Amino acid sequence: MTVEELKDEIEAIDAIYPNSVTPLGPQIYTFKIPNHEYLAVQFTFPESYPEEIPQLLQVINDNRSRFTDTAYLERNIIEILNRVFVPDQVVLFEFLTELQEFFDKYVEEHPEKEVVPNPSPTLPPPPPPPKVITPEKPIKQVDPTKDWAKSDPILDRNSTFIGYARKVDSLEQAQTYLNELITDKKISRATHNISSWRIKTMDGVQYQDCDDDGETAAGGRLLHLLQMMDAWNVIVVVSRWFGGIHLGPDRFKHINSAARDVLIKGNFVNDTNNTKKKK
Repeated sequence: MTVEELKDEIEAIDAIYPNSVTPLGPQIYTFKIPNHEYLAVQFTFPESYPEEIPQLLQVINDNRSRFTDTAYLERNIIEILNRVFVPDQVVLFEFLTELQEFFDKYVEEHPEKEVVPNPSPTLPPPPPPPKVITPEKPIKQVDPTKDWAKSDPILDRNSTFIGYARKVDSLEQAQTYLNELITDKKISRATHNISSWRIKTMDGVQYQDCDDDGETAAGGRLLHLLQMMDAWNVIVVVSRWFGGIHLGPDRFKHINSAARDVLIKGNFVNDTNNTKKKK
């Protein structure tokens, strides 16, 4: 990989995580950990990257009350890098995602202790009457994708595309379902969630629209596919996780392929009509 190609990968990471990358010198960069801006890692990249693995220079820890053992952090960061590194493949997006998940888990398992000042000595208050403690019911975890049809993943040059589809009967229902879907942890981290919907009400009123979500022209292409397949009363969402390599026009082909797959799997198209359109 040339220096210019490394810069392209750095620009892609900065687009996904704005203001997270700081260049320090030739082939030397500092990366903030997503969701943990008080932590950063500094790396130097060999000229042969990605054939050769980058080297960790230091861990910048601005929250030592939470992360007390910097050596422990360095060992785990190097271990994660060695695990995700594959020669000849860019790794920055996957590496930073793994780091975010590691520190999310660390914070969850090591809650910050609250410092309580010592009160002035006073006489102890009388004991309170005994309370009847009612055990709290466990909160049921709901899968936001449970009622959605799902396509097979499409992988191309470290980018991933997955389509989701669900029956809807009104604009309000479509918006509600879309808002619920993107609460999923994985889908919320997608670079783009392109959506389109077509709705025909009982009184014959028709609605159709789309949203690019930052992937220019992708929403209109997705809506055109729904029109060609004569799909009604459905909302389709195609999630794309960018892997650091630009795909050019191929990205539209993968978006349409994922959408077509999920429409067929979810039985949202009439096989007879679809066959006629293909002919």
